[in-house]
Amino acid sequence: MGKVRAVFAGWTAEDFDAMTEPGLGPRMERIRARIQPKFIQLAEHFEPWLAEKLGVPMHTHVAKHARRTVNPPESTWVAFSSDPRGYKKHPHFQIGLFATHVFAVFGYIDEGVDKAAVGARVAAESEDMFAMLPGDFAVIEDHTSPDFKLVRHLGVDGLRRVGERLAAVKKAEMLVGRTMLRDEAVRMTGEDFVRWVEETFTPACALYKTARSIAQD
Repeated sequence: MGKVRAVFAGWTAEDFDAMTEPGLGPRMERIRARIQPKFIQLAEHFEPWLAEKLGVPMHTHVAKHARRTVNPPESTWVAFSSDPRGYKKHPHFQIGLFATHVFAVFGYIDEGVDKAAVGARVAAESEDMFAMLPGDFAVIEDHTSPDFKLVRHLGVDGLRRVGERLAAVKKAEMLVGRTMLRDEAVRMTGEDFVRWVEETFTPACALYKTARSIAQD
């Protein structure tokens, strides 16, 4: 586990309430004021932590939601990738929240350039993947939706189908990790939350290394 490098203040009910603020402008104001400073606190720990685990420099990207013009975001996050210019095209890690829960995940969203090859590997090796992933890991196929399925409920066949879709469908996504309900996150200390994310990202680091090796083939 390593020493926590920076102090994370922890989550409050007001942080989650920010994600229910009506209107794009007001919600973004609350996200910038309340949530993004906490993302920076987390990044001060996890950018070097991930770099040490993975053996490559990692870079922090706080979601700006710049493409939105009308509808406010239902979730917001900080991402970590090896590219200083962005994360959307690459395998990356995210920490973020909806109004209902927080999440710590790894994977590809719809713009990932190597996701077809990764999806094919997941499909071909779904039995090994199922054995490697913790049963309480969530599998998310749309990063804008709060919906997810647990690995233990998907089973080998379910993971294979997720991989096949990632390989075949242009807009397909696959993120894996853990979620935590709002009330539990609010009760948890900042240090305990950091430990929870570390425990989530540790097995996900093996997936990152696999994804990187596929991209370099």
